[in-house]
Amino acid sequence: MYSLSQKVLIQQLRELEKDGLVCRYVYQQMLPKVEYSLTEYGITTYKIVDVMCSWGRENIKMRQQQGEEIILLEGK
Repeated sequence: MYSLSQKVLIQQLRELEKDGLVCRYVYQQMLPKVEYSLTEYGITTYKIVDVMCSWGRENIKMRQQQGEEIILLEGK
């Protein structure tokens, strides 16, 4: 299992915001709350992610056919 520190997550989100891929909304309330969402430009990355997922599925299938045991961590 991988863990990610809050500091690293915030750094990555700020970079994505700077690059115009996500927008950040800060709620002005007593307990601070911040939401991130994809911008229209960020949504264009779906095409890239779809290609990578397709490649990953094909790669897993090929490796399984060669006898490699692959355990997927979906839903965890």
